[in-house]
Amino acid sequence: MRHARFVAACVVIVMLMPLPAVTAAGRPGPSVRTRADTTQAGFDAVVSELTSLPYQPAYAPIGTDSAFPGQTVLNTLPAQDYTTGSIPGSPDAPNFPSGFNDVELHSADGAPFFAQVVLHAGQHPGIVVVHGFNTHGKQSVVRWAAMLAANGYNVIAADQRDFAEEYQAGKGYPTWRQTYGWKEAQDIVAAGQYLAAQPGVTSVGIVGFSEGAQDTVLAMARSHVFAAGITFSGPADQDTQQYSTAAPPNCSSPNCSYPATDALVAAVVPPYTYTNTCDVLAGAAKLYGVDGFGILAQQSAFHAQTSIQAPLLNFYAADDPLVPAFQARMMAGYEQGAPLQRTLEIQHGAHAYYYDRWWQQEAILRYFKDLLPDAAGDAAITVGATVNQTPGGTALQSQLVDLGAPTRAQADAYLAPYICDTSRGSPAAPPANGGGGDPTATPEPGSGGLYASGLAALLGAALFVRRRRAAR
Repeated sequence: MRHARFVAACVVIVMLMPLPAVTAAGRPGPSVRTRADTTQAGFDAVVSELTSLPYQPAYAPIGTDSAFPGQTVLNTLPAQDYTTGSIPGSPDAPNFPSGFNDVELHSADGAPFFAQVVLHAGQHPGIVVVHGFNTHGKQSVVRWAAMLAANGYNVIAADQRDFAEEYQAGKGYPTWRQTYGWKEAQDIVAAGQYLAAQPGVTSVGIVGFSEGAQDTVLAMARSHVFAAGITFSGPADQDTQQYSTAAPPNCSSPNCSYPATDALVAAVVPPYTYTNTCDVLAGAAKLYGVDGFGILAQQSAFHAQTSIQAPLLNFYAADDPLVPAFQARMMAGYEQGAPLQRTLEIQHGAHAYYYDRWWQQEAILRYFKDLLPDAAGDAAITVGATVNQTPGGTALQSQLVDLGAPTRAQADAYLAPYICDTSRGSPAAPPANGGGGDPTATPEPGSGGLYASGLAALLGAALFVRRRRAAR
């Protein structure tokens, strides 16, 4: 969910892990394909390829990131992408590489947003890189956009409406407001359509992180412009994600509060004076002619994925302090019978930008190389991580959580009541029977405690970013 953004918790968890010695290490070569194979057998082969790669949860970042020619950009812990690494002017916040250009785009309803775009000479596929709930939007995915560009892709890293740059440019509030994914998915579709329309762009893939992962699924369900998608730590249902942060747990209105959500809202949502997530929904609802319940009803990614025909691979982490592990089972329950969809949960990764940056880069690169039309046979599209590999990891498949075979009914049982008025039931009525979720359904033991363990660090990160913005 949106709470999935400033992950100081990830920094703390990574720093506490033992770091092995780092040596030069070769990586398994990618499979050799001359064209994309989007049959079920081809998709399964790609998933097998990614899960056979070594994953090192005790990843040790050393050296520089080679995706930034002309800049000395140190490799860092992945969680810094959410914190200091996303704040322009910070020592560990790189600039977009030369070749990227700033463009202003407009969504279907006219909402303006800014993007960084790089286009290579010739005919090549493109990738949309989707950020999560971060004050500085696209700055939090600069390393991922640069990595893809360095491997030959045309790339767009776009903000979504009403983030810092749009607000500071005087083009956001109050005309356009954030909606936790509903309108933002329309912005992502607009970014994909823009990239697809550029000369030389042969097909378009999409990768999303955290709330951007949720929005990636929503965007793919609404547009055929995306030929393949891969996500990391996306909320399966936004209302359920926010309710998982309720204090006290499993509360009923009017006794619910959402302290973690509210702290992030104060840091991320203009005009930075919000203290309540329901106030954000109310303000957006007034502008867009709906109510908060209606907004949240538009962003159940686990239901929306049934409309997607293109390959879609979703990753989650069992130790995610922000998106509870049961969200993976919600996604898995609604992918049953879809030959080109898969949800995987790794044991150790924290949130969105997983512990092993090398593995995550390789997974993204190999996925698109194998599944995007024209990528497999394009010699200019390469598969080379731009950061170091830490040896000693075992194949990811040995570090996966067995999700079983959840049904749609079991997935729907996790649905939470409307966060702003629990008497109204779930905004995400299961499409199969039109009923609401079970308000008494709770995450399996441990998920609430895991979330709570990251709460203090999360709040600190939100306040840190807010202070940094105020000081600029």
